Amino acid sequence: MSDIAVQADDLASQYVARVEQDLTENAEEQERIDRDIKALQQRFNALQRDRTVLLGVRMALRSQGGEAPAPSTSAVHSAEMPNAEKLNEEQAASTQPVTPKTHEVAKASKITLVDLVCSHLSSQSEPRSAAEVSMDIAQNHPDRTVKITVVRATLEALVAQGRVRRTKQGRSVFYHSTTPVKETPTAN
Repeated sequence: MSDIAVQADDLASQYVARVEQDLTENAEEQERIDRDIKALQQRFNALQRDRTVLLGVRMALRSQGGEAPAPSTSAVHSAEMPNAEKLNEEQAASTQPVTPKTHEVAKASKITLVDLVCSHLSSQSEPRSAAEVSMDIAQNHPDRTVKITVVRATLEALVAQGRVRRTKQGRSVFYHSTTPVKETPTAN
């Protein structure tokens, strides 16, 4: 073999070795990034769950007459993150301004959703699901718009306050009052 052929073989083997090393480093870097992504996704999911609970607490507090500050600008940035679209739609729905007509009805009745939920649960002998509570309130108060997501958030806020107890049966969640009351509040 000539010197040129030997040099070409030597050069080719150096390239092969370098490519193999680059492939190994690439695979290791992919594994590291994959672990980081999974950890960040878990953290992101936990933050979404926390945000949902906090929105429910804020909603419950507002329905009791307390005012909560406006959402921070960091909440706006979550719209840019993947899997945040549904959460941001729920937040937008929960922070929509109250229309004058709804405001007049709520002001005239002076019954908050928290009052209705607490009253309903305390009048029941058995725990109820959020769907059952929503249905019963909608049937008993046809003038009110009742969404199950809002009722569920209100129930969770009441659990956090210790006013309602939560029990699980399999995958189902049921709520019952910690303080029984016999009457449903009425508007004056």
